[in-house]
Amino acid sequence: MMNKIFKKNDPEKVVNPLAKIFYDLESSEASPFNLALASYDAIKQDAGSSHDFFNFLIEDSMFTSLYATFYEQLLIGINQNPLFALKLIEKFSEQTEERERIIASQAQDHFNFIENYGMCDGCASCENHTDVASLISHYQKGDIDFFTELYLGMQTIQFTMESLVYDILPSDPTLASHLTHKNILNWRQIMYKYSQVRISEL
Repeated sequence: MMNKIFKKNDPEKVVNPLAKIFYDLESSEASPFNLALASYDAIKQDAGSSHDFFNFLIEDSMFTSLYATFYEQLLIGINQNPLFALKLIEKFSEQTEERERIIASQAQDHFNFIENYGMCDGCASCENHTDVASLISHYQKGDIDFFTELYLGMQTIQFTMESLVYDILPSDPTLASHLTHKNILNWRQIMYKYSQVRISEL
């Protein structure tokens, strides 16, 4: 299975140098996708009911998606200010608690919007509800397969970004030149598509 995936996405043939980082991480036992699966199993076990599990998947998917945006902003900042890479990472780490509080609040606002089928009386996240409006139809249908795919895809992306920021970049600051918005967006697409393939073969 892994050979099939790597053959389809041979890192040596991919222009985006960030792709190789992901494939290298995926070659380890504690790969981003395996960590995503473990996280999925954990929330499934902790959920008191299938309804709770469904809602957890949605909320956690939105939380992780929002978190990935913060990682993306950090990486672009490092690209633009490579000499301050370590300081930017240190500051990012110091702000973890505050950032997670903000993201949790936004994720809850978005979940309420979805749960109310697109109705919102006014909240701090109103202007960004359009980002999650497409999820409403899947919520209405109780499409757990869709949200499972979304959850695993976003978790895979987050675990990869976390490794890049805290483990890889500090030891190889030359990677900063590759952290363009275009490369990061393409990288996220590569990781999500990879996750879809892995899910289809489970």
